[in-house]
Amino acid sequence: MSLFDLLLAGSGAVYTATILWLLAGLRRGRAPTSPRSISTSIIVAARNEAGSIESCLQALKRQDYEGGMEVVVIDDRSRDDTAARVLEQAREWPGLKLVRARESGPFRCPKKSALAQGIDASGGELLLFTDADCRPPPGWVRSTAAHFADDVGLVAGYSCFRPGKSARLGLLALDNLAVAALSAGSVGMGHLLACTGRNLAYRRQVYEEVGGFGSIGHLIGGDDVYFARLVARRGGWRLVYNRAAEAAVPCNPGSGGWANLMQQKLRHASKAGHYRGFALVLAAVVYLFHLLLLAGAARMALQWSWDALLLSVWGMRFLVDFILLWSFAPVRERGLIAYLPLLELLYIPYVLVFTVLGRLGWFRWKS
Repeated sequence: MSLFDLLLAGSGAVYTATILWLLAGLRRGRAPTSPRSISTSIIVAARNEAGSIESCLQALKRQDYEGGMEVVVIDDRSRDDTAARVLEQAREWPGLKLVRARESGPFRCPKKSALAQGIDASGGELLLFTDADCRPPPGWVRSTAAHFADDVGLVAGYSCFRPGKSARLGLLALDNLAVAALSAGSVGMGHLLACTGRNLAYRRQVYEEVGGFGSIGHLIGGDDVYFARLVARRGGWRLVYNRAAEAAVPCNPGSGGWANLMQQKLRHASKAGHYRGFALVLAAVVYLFHLLLLAGAARMALQWSWDALLLSVWGMRFLVDFILLWSFAPVRERGLIAYLPLLELLYIPYVLVFTVLGRLGWFRWKS
């Protein structure tokens, strides 16, 4: 067996073991504690969201929660009438507050600066986060708060994409599902690898204990996963994942056209380069694995011959990915797995190219 084959088999084995590890994490998910009435502050950073902010606020207004609740919207230097629409609703909703972000924030990441300002203006014991293009269901706050047992400091949750009829939207929804499975499985195993700010919550005490975004303020993006990993590294609090259907937050997939979508994916891909320890080693092995898959496919095509090892490794990758997605996906979203063969192919250039370009900073922040 050649060195290439040994590396391919070895990296494929690590990839398979990682998926099995995530599956074990899904089974470790814990049920929520009894209902709780903890004071909450919902923080929404909005930039040029005049077309969606009203629907988001209406969804938040319909929350079925008995504890104290306020909503803080940070107008992050919008050029449209986002602020005016928030103020219009605030006239009839005392629990809604508008904060205008400063032109020059303390952090390199604009969203972190806006969120920090919103947190400073809020007063709840729990801080819940979502985006302006999301529509949290009525049970979102109640279900999230119920997961905060005394030793829980952070709760990550699922943000589902609204259904679309095109292949592009189907691929985006399946990719989102895959990231959520990665998040839920890794949280279950005690080593968070991903989460989303569209559905995230943590205690104010936790935010203060880690110094807010101070130690990650120089990193573009990552107000969600970088912060969650910061909490995990510090220790003292347990992180859990909320898989309850009533807490899945619907959002718009890939709004803003292809250019914005590419920029978003570059930002997402850049995060792996800032991981450390176990996560960094795992990311390096996964990168090598995808590189070997591409090289093996090219070699097979040039030689016009079947490569039994390559096909076996690729088949095992598809099988374990399928099992992971099927195990995590809500029943209504399992049809998305039909896009998995195409997504498996697209992941190769995504991992190999976007990760490098993102790490080099070849992206821009929203607008």
